[in-house]
Amino acid sequence: MNVYNIHLFTIISLLACLLAMYWTQRNQVARDEEKLGLGKGIVKLLGLWIGIPCFLASAEASYQYGIIGMLGYSVAGIIGLLFIFLVNRKTKNQRQSLRFLPLLCALEDILISVLAGKMILNLIYSINEQLSVACVTLFLLLMLVVQIGKPYQASFVIVILAMSATMLLPTLVYLKVSVPTVYSGVKFLATDMLRLDISSSWSLAGALLVRFMTGSLIHPRLGMTFHQIKVSKRGLCFCLAPLIWAFLPISMGTLAFVSKAEAIWPPLPDQVSLMVVGYFAGQIGIVLLIVTLIVILITAVPHATISEQERAVWMRGAVIVAAGAISFLFPKLTILDTMLYFALIWAAVAPVVLLKNEVGQGGAAIVIIAGLAAGLFYSQTKGITIGVLADVLVSVSVAVLLAIPTNWKKRRRSLEPTVGSD
Repeated sequence: MNVYNIHLFTIISLLACLLAMYWTQRNQVARDEEKLGLGKGIVKLLGLWIGIPCFLASAEASYQYGIIGMLGYSVAGIIGLLFIFLVNRKTKNQRQSLRFLPLLCALEDILISVLAGKMILNLIYSINEQLSVACVTLFLLLMLVVQIGKPYQASFVIVILAMSATMLLPTLVYLKVSVPTVYSGVKFLATDMLRLDISSSWSLAGALLVRFMTGSLIHPRLGMTFHQIKVSKRGLCFCLAPLIWAFLPISMGTLAFVSKAEAIWPPLPDQVSLMVVGYFAGQIGIVLLIVTLIVILITAVPHATISEQERAVWMRGAVIVAAGAISFLFPKLTILDTMLYFALIWAAVAPVVLLKNEVGQGGAAIVIIAGLAAGLFYSQTKGITIGVLADVLVSVSVAVLLAIPTNWKKRRRSLEPTVGSD
């Protein structure tokens, strides 16, 4: 690859994407409180659901856990988006979450962005990891300052880039490496990728299902988008959007099979898609992937409005610095690992969000502590995927047990005769 051409094409493509984002925001007639139709609703949902993990963590899951990891990631994402529809369909107003959740969600998104940015600078531009983390952290802080009071809509640009990557990247790769070659290589070098009887693969699929279902419930903007979509179009939007989204992780997951067939061994498993695209997709493929990741990376920065207090802006900056510090202290941390570690938190918190009124503040603390304790214990003894599954089982069980007396009292009161009745 000619690095100078990649520099030039990346800069030109990024400028074009930024202009498209500016034009989209400037010409957007509908306000946030106005209802979205079918087309805009699907684009908004896809813009929120498509993230860096779709390009990097899906290939990592396929690389480490084979076909079950690839399909498990896709099915979990579909069910996660349908889950938020089923939860919110009976509520008239947006469900209120705990105060600390938005900052934790931002920390996960920004940490994944830092890891992806470090990967791009290290693999493509040969910058050492420490300097890469510092550059990405400073860039995100700059984006936070630039975006104060100037929020923009990037869903349309993200969807266009993601759909282009879904179609072009595997095509460019398989034009260079034929499908029979990949099949033969996997059959002789990595037969475990095609097996369906590996328990660790199924436990990953279950952990990813928990991650996407609880993550969709915690996501600060999905519930808001649900209520922005017209009532008559919500069901169709939440059915079509995940089906369209599923093609992306499957498309990127197939690149892991190319890696195993061609004996490409990345230093970290989340680097597999970037390395395969760099080797076999040419300059067009690598520029498309880099530009898509950078655009999503920019949108991961939590927007700060002028009306917000200065303390809130400083908190967002502290989250960015914390993400950079975590990436610096744990250089072997991968994007899939990050998702699973945060899934321990989401699995413990999700039952509280669902049953906040029934369990009360004291009960909420008990649920979160019990779920996290079980998750951390099994993560240390059985592995992170088993820890996530144990976490959600314990937290849901405790929350249901604590909610039973409250529901019983409410039902008893509803059955009591009112004063003056016969």
